[in-house]
Amino acid sequence: MSNIALSLAKASGWISRTLGLGGGTTLPGMILLKLRPHALQEMAQELEEIIVISATNGKTTTARMVSHAANESEISFVANTSGANLSSGIATALLQRNPDEKFGIFEVDEAALPELIPQLRPTVLVLMNLFRDQLDRYGELETTIQKWKEMIESLPETTKLIINADDPALAYLGSLHQNVQFFGLELTDYGSETIPHAADSLHCQKCDSPLIFQQVTIGHLGHWECQNCELRRPNPSFTGDKINLKGLNGSEFIAASKKDSLEIQIPLAGIHNVYNALTAYATCSTIDISTRKIQKGLSTISAAFGRNEIINFDGIELIIMLAKNPAGANQNLKTLLLEEGNMHLAILLNDRTADGKDVSWIWDVDYEIILDRISSLTISGDRAYDLALRFHYSGFPATSMHIAPSIQELLEHLKSTIKIDGRAIVLPTYTSMLDLRAGLNKIGATHSFWEEK
Repeated sequence: MSNIALSLAKASGWISRTLGLGGGTTLPGMILLKLRPHALQEMAQELEEIIVISATNGKTTTARMVSHAANESEISFVANTSGANLSSGIATALLQRNPDEKFGIFEVDEAALPELIPQLRPTVLVLMNLFRDQLDRYGELETTIQKWKEMIESLPETTKLIINADDPALAYLGSLHQNVQFFGLELTDYGSETIPHAADSLHCQKCDSPLIFQQVTIGHLGHWECQNCELRRPNPSFTGDKINLKGLNGSEFIAASKKDSLEIQIPLAGIHNVYNALTAYATCSTIDISTRKIQKGLSTISAAFGRNEIINFDGIELIIMLAKNPAGANQNLKTLLLEEGNMHLAILLNDRTADGKDVSWIWDVDYEIILDRISSLTISGDRAYDLALRFHYSGFPATSMHIAPSIQELLEHLKSTIKIDGRAIVLPTYTSMLDLRAGLNKIGATHSFWEEK
């Protein structure tokens, strides 16, 4: 590989950070791939094991969990910890790799995945879920499913595929590959027999007949079977059972495989994080990390930036819970219902490229379930007034809403509204979460997102 190309790419990251233009998480890789289009594949070939994790929701947290367990096992690895999950971000991570790092743990954007798989050639490919997200970029969910189908059919038999059995579309795709293992949740009190109105994959991928559900956990995830053909939820090799959700204080469950079982406790809230931890358990078991190391790695995990992250802001506890699509937002709201008492709530809505320009998805979020639990509601972001309209039609009084167009105004309002030692729940979309963290970083309340470890 050209030393000039490498030097220029590395220098761009240093310049970006020095001038305060950003963390240099994508620019070096972008420059390198312009100068050396095959650099990603060349660098990936230097690794002995590559784990790729993709999903609509949960890939950042799950990759963090796998990385934490790998650390406990003293495995040297390279990872895109900043969440830059396109080709430029992964190339940047590989560009900064130490020679002794022979493992790669990468989260990959679901739309970019089919293009990146032939370049990365992962030894383990983990597919967690597919939900409707960013329709202007991804198109309808069926478009992504079809692209993933073609990708899976082209995988070599040696690629180990780990798939969520509770997602009907993914379970069907998994049946197309010989080297596959499934994971899924057992029946739980936190499930429902009622399919939510915003659910996505409700028809059989094989015969297009309606699916019937014994249990629904998140969106269309659950225990399912086709009414017409023999397609049904496969029996998982890795299961999560005896789930106990402790509100915002965390979650615990029993993870089991054919070889062993262990109690997993994580300081992250919600059944979605139980899925994330079960995925990490399945992945780590597949690469022979011991159960003791997995257990310790998951129990000591901290929240990834913006994902159940807690930041102290002038004596106020801000709990930031990323909410970028209907499935994720609804799950956050259900998690909040496990808490006692009323809450100070802030919701931030942007419509930038990384969020998706179409914000109509907010009408599929069940904000109504928490209306009577809101002490104060602050709305912010580029599309704050669209969100205010959504709450107006939900019956929430306009006089009880406060619109803070800028991050500075948002923080000032929260500080004037909430007492010291109080708490606010913040539900931002992706770029508004970055804006909020940048504002908090500016006053020294937190670190920059690219400093994630």
